[in-house]
Amino acid sequence: MLTKKMLRRKLRLIFMGFAIPALVIASLTGCAADGVNNGHRTNDGKVETYGHDGYLGYSNSNPNLPNNKTFLNYESDRKLINKVLQPIDGIKSSRVAFNGGDLTVHIKAASNLTNAQLEALRAKTEQAVQLNMPRYHVKVKASR
Repeated sequence: MLTKKMLRRKLRLIFMGFAIPALVIASLTGCAADGVNNGHRTNDGKVETYGHDGYLGYSNSNPNLPNNKTFLNYESDRKLINKVLQPIDGIKSSRVAFNGGDLTVHIKAASNLTNAQLEALRAKTEQAVQLNMPRYHVKVKASR
């Protein structure tokens, strides 16, 4: 006849010898069933992985998000610079040139400005553009 203590000991041995290794094996085979940890299976059984952009493919599926490398381009930057220059008095026309990380803005000022006023207009324009375009090295050239 089994005493309560002997029954506990036998159950403990059964649990330690069979149940724990079975749980470990089941969990290891379940986690690495297809050998791919970052993908999912489609209907035809092929594995599709997420884009390697740090956002689990989120920016690849949403191209107009600001964190996408194609969101910022020269055309949108040129439009923003023109909007920034519109309210500045004394500028007749402007030209924008990009060279990698360098941005050069050529402004044509009113002909009645003095040299001091032309320099002040150049400095004001450079400050406004640099504030709105921090990723570029801004240089402003002014002429009459």
